[in-house]
Amino acid sequence: MIITFASSKGGVGKSTTCACIAAALALEGQRVLLIDLDQNRTLDRWARKAPIDGLTVSAIDPQKFGAFFRDAEASGDYDHICIDLPGSREVTLFKALARSDLVVIPAQASEPDLREALVVVGDIRDVGETTNRAIPYRLLLTKVYPLRTRVTDFAYAELARLGLPLFRTALVERSAYREMFLNGQPPTISEAGKGAGMEVVNLLAEMRAIVADAETTNTIRKAG
Repeated sequence: MIITFASSKGGVGKSTTCACIAAALALEGQRVLLIDLDQNRTLDRWARKAPIDGLTVSAIDPQKFGAFFRDAEASGDYDHICIDLPGSREVTLFKALARSDLVVIPAQASEPDLREALVVVGDIRDVGETTNRAIPYRLLLTKVYPLRTRVTDFAYAELARLGLPLFRTALVERSAYREMFLNGQPPTISEAGKGAGMEVVNLLAEMRAIVADAETTNTIRKAG
């Protein structure tokens, strides 16, 4: 799978989600490349604290992304590639979207976050039309309060009104997501089988199902 994590707004949990999914795949025994394109190099620093077998994290200058990605994909060294995009709209965004099996758009349950998520959705649709390929995407609510609030209700209602696809799994505001950048341990280790660990496992299962459905649909279209 090639999974891109995209948001034009900082602080939504984009890098955190990317790290959690990449780590979960590697801990299953998969060979995973995580491409860190964010200017803060957050994931590059995180990976150095507690290296995980099977997980390679490479911080790349966005201008070098195209050539680096082609070489990595052609090498056959990886089962999955996770891409943490910069927190801004630039040409790298469109290059990554065009290569993705799934685009994850993290957003908090707030009007500004949902508005920015819509910008990314528009970019995905534009790239899909240009490449003549439907690019699967889902919004992911992050930093959600354990109890439903009026703000959360607004977010769900707004997403339903706009007809935007949403992951069933949401990432609740938990200390495990913050602590992983202190000790290097992803939630699938620090909270295995519970809390944040189960959220990541459930989210990964949804991702696999979405990608599998998209592959089946594309196969049927080609056969037709």
